[in-house]
Amino acid sequence: MGGPVIRLPLRSQEDVLLTRRRARDLAGFLQLGAEAQSRLATAVWEVARLAQRHGTEAEVELAIDDEPAAAVVTIRGIAHAALTGETPGEAGDRLDLAKLRQLVDRVEASDGDGVAFVRLTSELEPDAWLPGLDELAHVLGSLQRHESGESEATVNELRMQNAELVSALAALRDRERELTALNRELVDTNRGITALLAELGQQAVELRERAAGSTSFLNALTHELRTPLYAIRGMAEAILREGGNSLHPRLREDVRLIDGAMEEALDLVNDHLDLARLAAGREIVRVSEVRVDELFSALRGIVAHLPRSSEVAIVFEELNGVPILRTDGFKLGQILRNYVVNGLKFTERGEVRVSASALTGGAHVRFAVSDTGPGLDVSDQSRVFEDFVQLGRDARASELRGFGLGLPICKRLATLLGGEVGVTSEPGRGATFTATIPAVFAATGGDVEVVEEG
Repeated sequence: MGGPVIRLPLRSQEDVLLTRRRARDLAGFLQLGAEAQSRLATAVWEVARLAQRHGTEAEVELAIDDEPAAAVVTIRGIAHAALTGETPGEAGDRLDLAKLRQLVDRVEASDGDGVAFVRLTSELEPDAWLPGLDELAHVLGSLQRHESGESEATVNELRMQNAELVSALAALRDRERELTALNRELVDTNRGITALLAELGQQAVELRERAAGSTSFLNALTHELRTPLYAIRGMAEAILREGGNSLHPRLREDVRLIDGAMEEALDLVNDHLDLARLAAGREIVRVSEVRVDELFSALRGIVAHLPRSSEVAIVFEELNGVPILRTDGFKLGQILRNYVVNGLKFTERGEVRVSASALTGGAHVRFAVSDTGPGLDVSDQSRVFEDFVQLGRDARASELRGFGLGLPICKRLATLLGGEVGVTSEPGRGATFTATIPAVFAATGGDVEVVEEG
């Protein structure tokens, strides 16, 4: 149970020092740490000296509180003027509640009828052991009766107070030195970081310049490669056309291989130039009325001449409820053409199926190209639209040589048209590539030039 332990009068300076000692003793018996003892004793001394100097019949009550467990010291009789700062003299004759709150856990101050009281509370640990009030009062009373003398007690208290001040000053000096060293270290670190950031900035500029130079060189080289590649393919086709059956079968097969290799090289060159143009932000979107049935008809004519296995059929599904689009028909056709070429490339038997369906009440249209090829692993499905990605980690690795640049171009074109691409697949069960675009193209700003063509 909590309650008062001992009361002490405040009639002289010796009483103030005795009050300080008893506050320390109380904190010690309640197992507060040395620093907490000093803080409580200092706070009690600050209030008690003002109560003794400016108060009337001032006294101190030392008590224990049990909810929560705490040491409580109440000083009564302090003058109202000292509490409010209206006392004459220097600032030291005014009670500084803010300073007290830095020393103990709680400070309560109140006045009534011209007499004020201040209550100081230092909380204990939650599991602290509380001695009995009678036992604690007996111990504190015994200490007071067995003091060797007020003068000696006063000297001892002053020595203790001086020692505490010296210790506090030494700790402050140590902290000041630590802060000074830390500040110097932070200054040095900031200088190092600033220098590093400057160096990284310079390196970033150099890397951008090198990348720009490399990209420009690669684009120029790719562009120049088209002429000799077309020439080689033209000569190969002329040999096959004019030579007829007069060529040796092995030589004729070698020429066909050359023609096929040149076709693949030209596709790669053209895809790279398309990607470079899209990345440079110089693309023009030519918006016109696009009928999906006419788009499928044109695509059917193109893919009919594409090389494919005789066991692979190309199927165009019937259109139901697909609206007329206002978008760039050429770019949309390029997306579907790349999807179909990709499906034919990896399908040995079965079919490549092209379809379109309206979404969100006709506000969007989803185009899908499905094949019956080897399909994709889940881990590969998120990578197929990356540039130059190589897929396949098992026995199909030699079969899946990668998707080159066709699918990345599809992603860039669909994004340019305000849409998105996707893929669903299961290994051994083929894949379905989709492109979902708005039925009506809406410019979103940027470097894209929009041309309305009727």
